[in-house]
Parts: sequence; structure tokens; C-alpha cells
Amino acid sequence: MHTTIAPAEPAPSLAPTQTGAADLAPPPAPTEASRRTHEVFLKINRWSAVPLLRAGLGPWFGTPIGGYMLLLRARGRKSGVVRETPLSYFVAEGAAWVCAGFGPTTQWYRNILVDPGVDVVLPGRTVTCHAEEVRDPEVRRRIMPALVRAVGLPGALGGVDPRHATDEHILEAYGWVPLIRLSPHEGPLAAGPDDPGGTAWIWRQAVILGLTIVIARWSVAVVRRVLHRR
Repeated sequence: MHTTIAPAEPAPSLAPTQTGAADLAPPPAPTEASRRTHEVFLKINRWSAVPLLRAGLGPWFGTPIGGYMLLLRARGRKSGVVRETPLSYFVAEGAAWVCAGFGPTTQWYRNILVDPGVDVVLPGRTVTCHAEEVRDPEVRRRIMPALVRAVGLPGALGGVDPRHATDEHILEAYGWVPLIRLSPHEGPLAAGPDDPGGTAWIWRQAVILGLTIVIARWSVAVVRRVLHRR
């Protein structure tokens, strides 16, 4: 999940459905470290996370420790080109939830304010959704702590350790971060075994571990044979 701080820019206005909702807290001042971290995230997303998620391999690297990711496909507000963004997520109340970890200047967030029609690639299915920012304090209180905890250890980049922080500490630390609900057009979304809270990650990681051991042993055997011939 994007959790670092982006350079400050004028924040976009709220969507009409959010008129009168509580304002977000002011974003922290950007730092050189946050800018560099932002750049690193963009490179990792482009060359690693996006291709893996596009290929349907997301379930193989989703765990409670490292978090779970979906692929958001949103249309650029200026270019009209569909952009793909990997995001940490949580499934609750019939929808998938994500947050704009770089604050109101996050590009995909600004895109969905203009065109809320998006496609969301989840483990085992792709769904067409309506994206909507939610600023209702009660909804944020229910969803944001669970979402941050679903991110796993990377959630600590937001300034709190989600494993030990209270709900109030998480809400305070992420008070400046927009919360987005992705509601499927075809009806309520239910969490599957590969989504946050599921248990499929256990056997998948066991398979990966087993294959790693087999490959490692094979590699050692090959090296030994080569050395023995010499």
C-alpha cells in the first residue's frame, strides 16, 4: 500500500456524494526521503507488482506479513488511457477498500474522482466497480484500522506499527489519507480464501518453500558434480 508522503499539491475537491463530509487532516510536510521512497515504489510497481498481478500471480505473494494486493485499472483524467496501479486492500461490507497512501495528490485517486468507473483485478476474478471516496467518520473508524492491518508490515511506513497500534492511533496516523470504496456493479463482494483474512496463503507458501528447497538441493548437486569432474 502506498503509505509514504508525496510533495504537497493543491488537493482536488470532493466528489458530490461526499459534500458535507468531514475534512481530512492536513498532510505531513514532504521530505527528501519521502520523495525518494515514492520514486522507488513507482519503479517497483511498474516493473514487478503490475506484471505479476496482471498475470494472475497475486495470490502467490499475498500473506498476512507482506499484505495483499489488487490491481486497479482507472482511466487517466487527462490522457484517457487506462492506468494500472497495484494497491493493498481489504474486503468488507460487500466492497473492496483501498486508500490513497500518498494523500490527495495521488494520481490514481485524482483520476477516479473524474471517472469513478474502474476495473479491479482480485485473486481469481476481475470485477467492474464504482470507486467512491468515503469520508464519513464512522465508516473510516470501522474500515481504516482493518485495512491498515491487512497491509502487514508495510503498514508501518505510515508511522505506526499496525500489529500493536490501537484503532485510534491508526485513525490518527492515517487521518490525512483518502479512503476509497470499490463497489462491484454485479452485487456485494465476498472475501475469498486468497483475500485478506483467508487461509490459502498457508498452502501456497508451503508449495513455494518446497520448490525452493528442491531447487536449492538440485543446484548444490549440480555444482558438486561439476567440481568432482574437475
